[in-house]
Amino acid sequence: MSIKVTSIGLKGMEGYFVNVAVKAFAGVESIVIVGLPDASVKESKDRIMAALHSFGHSLADKKIIISLSPSEQKKNGPMFDLAMAICVLLSIKELKVKIPDHTGFIGALSFVWRD
Repeated sequence: MSIKVTSIGLKGMEGYFVNVAVKAFAGVESIVIVGLPDASVKESKDRIMAALHSFGHSLADKKIIISLSPSEQKKNGPMFDLAMAICVLLSIKELKVKIPDHTGFIGALSFVWRD
């Protein structure tokens, strides 16, 4: 089963809905992002892995595929990070909540520094 949440993309000054879907299954640890992401969106996989690891969530032995749609619209910037991370947590059952259909997530992730 795929997990889906909504985010918002920007094209100039106009916003558009972006559906974020994640499928996680057993396999070599990896994250793949599809749906016409630019370089900053592709880097999201590293930010997501680092942020989740900082909070004790392991993605070991999991292959995760993240799909951003509409697939014909170029996605840019780190603002899809939060939606993708929430979707990943839901798909690996580390987060157990019902997200209302009218809810969207937008935000960038960063490293958490702990001493």
